[in-house]
Amino acid sequence: MFSIFSALKKLFVGEAPALPIPRQNRQADAQVRYRQDALAFAKKQHQSLSKKQREHDDWQRRYGRQQAAELSKLSGTEFEEYLAGLFQQQGYLVELTPTSGDYGADLLLTKEGQRIAVQAKCYTGSVGVAAVQEALSGMAYYQCQSAWVITTGNYTNNAVELARQSKVRLLDSNELGKLIMQIESKKGD
Repeated sequence: MFSIFSALKKLFVGEAPALPIPRQNRQADAQVRYRQDALAFAKKQHQSLSKKQREHDDWQRRYGRQQAAELSKLSGTEFEEYLAGLFQQQGYLVELTPTSGDYGADLLLTKEGQRIAVQAKCYTGSVGVAAVQEALSGMAYYQCQSAWVITTGNYTNNAVELARQSKVRLLDSNELGKLIMQIESKKGD
């Protein structure tokens, strides 16, 4: 009886009696806190990994440009021979086409039944639509399933658009650097 009066007194005096929190509410609150903590952890991990990925991508771009700068010192024929060796190390069967009258393909790559016509451009500047057109011509002439253009430079917007529309793969100095890095890391293993 005394406890009822003291509880009523606390209610009217301003002190609310401490009511026990139902067990279900405590479990729900714990689940909410767990989810919030897990979400905060995931966001922090995502930010950290995104930063590391950006740093790695920046490093690859610098590496690609550095490798491309070295490769751009080669003659066109030397560049084609270098690419032949690079793709052989990647497991491709490589065929070099004649240095003149090649119908738009400098290299023919074959791997897993897929044949690829490659137009190689050892440039320091931008490669235009003509290279994409040559690769398409080589693809048709040599009966390939796809065509690539590989350069030590970069591509004009028109070349990129034509390649996108005709499904020609463009490899620039960054992509070339990544490819070289993959091969070098395999050698280290």
